[in-house]
Amino acid sequence: MLGDKTYVIEYELVSPIAVGKEHILPNLKKGFSADRIVNRVDTEGLPFRKAAEVQEDLNGFIKDEPQHIKEVCCHDRKLELLASCFGIARHRLDTLINLLEPEKTGVIIGVGADVTAFENYEEELLKHLNSGSIPINELFTRINDNGIKLNSVNNPYDLYSIYLAEKFKAAAFQKSVLTACVSSTQAIALGYDAIKNGEAEVVISGGTDSLINLLAIISFGKLGVITESTEEVSCRPFDLHRKGTLAGEAAGFVVLASESFVKEHNLNPVAELLGYGNTLDAYKITAPDPEGLSMTAAVENAINDSKISSNQIDYVLAHGTGTRHNDELELKALEQVLPKGTPISSTKDRHGHAIAAAGIQEFCILLELMKDGYIPKNLNTKNPCQTELDIVREDRQANIKYALTSNFAFGGINTVLAVKNEIDGIRS
Repeated sequence: MLGDKTYVIEYELVSPIAVGKEHILPNLKKGFSADRIVNRVDTEGLPFRKAAEVQEDLNGFIKDEPQHIKEVCCHDRKLELLASCFGIARHRLDTLINLLEPEKTGVIIGVGADVTAFENYEEELLKHLNSGSIPINELFTRINDNGIKLNSVNNPYDLYSIYLAEKFKAAAFQKSVLTACVSSTQAIALGYDAIKNGEAEVVISGGTDSLINLLAIISFGKLGVITESTEEVSCRPFDLHRKGTLAGEAAGFVVLASESFVKEHNLNPVAELLGYGNTLDAYKITAPDPEGLSMTAAVENAINDSKISSNQIDYVLAHGTGTRHNDELELKALEQVLPKGTPISSTKDRHGHAIAAAGIQEFCILLELMKDGYIPKNLNTKNPCQTELDIVREDRQANIKYALTSNFAFGGINTVLAVKNEIDGIRS
């Protein structure tokens, strides 16, 4: 119904620190970090050898998938992560899926840039390139000529939204968002808009991405935003001696539903998505506006859109990449809007930066934190930046009724979500 509130009724996550949402809090509370030498690709000889990767074998979570999906998952890490995420929640979702009306259900997924695993085809590539007998595009066509819409070299960017649309029988729309580090954050915001505008009554929003490949590791290393492997820890958010972020990977989704859908089916939602702020610096492709004006506006807009005051914010799960520019400007932006002493922490020091999946990873983490009333410390922050905000140094229990989570991307794109924990009187 047009103008309905937007509620979170389900979510799931595959992350370097939690394969399944039930593992998020236990691993956060014991201070687990996935910061280690990469296993899946050979980084020998590179100065950047550490990352946060999902170590668990995911085959068990996709065992019920059709064979062609399993085969593509061997080459397409983004699909493997997303399919595993759905596989974890498959049986839990059966009842919900039966409630959905296809024409009133949509999917919006944030995705990262495709990375072809050419090493899988090295022998055949070299054979044909050396003989000159077949152009490269013809070779790709032959490799992909399997009669299905999935392939093992390059997949269309809408593959991931279509995959979930088929699982949830969603026919209203299937959309993909490619805006780097805010892709899945914007997917959640767009899901909120779709419900508020009456385009759908249920939207599955989320994202999937992986930086655990040589192209990403080398590229981000050359940009100077990831830490060299000689460092004891790779990511120190909001620390005076921070040197960069930790490359990561993740996939997750959240099921957003309208107030009328929740009441009609007597559901018990997890949280309410109150609103969001979204701005664009248009300053520089790889650096934010040094004044942080658009970041500040995104925070202000999220609070104003939510019709709450800044004094009501109990906690901020920050973007907190541990890079020089981001952390300084993020603190500056938050200081302009929030009261002194507002608790702020980042969990990227444990699970890394999943780029297009950063937002959904941290949104799922925030939902668990709010449910438990737990505020995690900045794990590796020893010399915090000077700020009037509370850069959390020790884990604590606290009532988190209202919270923000923020992500900021290349190109100066800034998206902030506002969430309410307590749901009163929602059941019919």
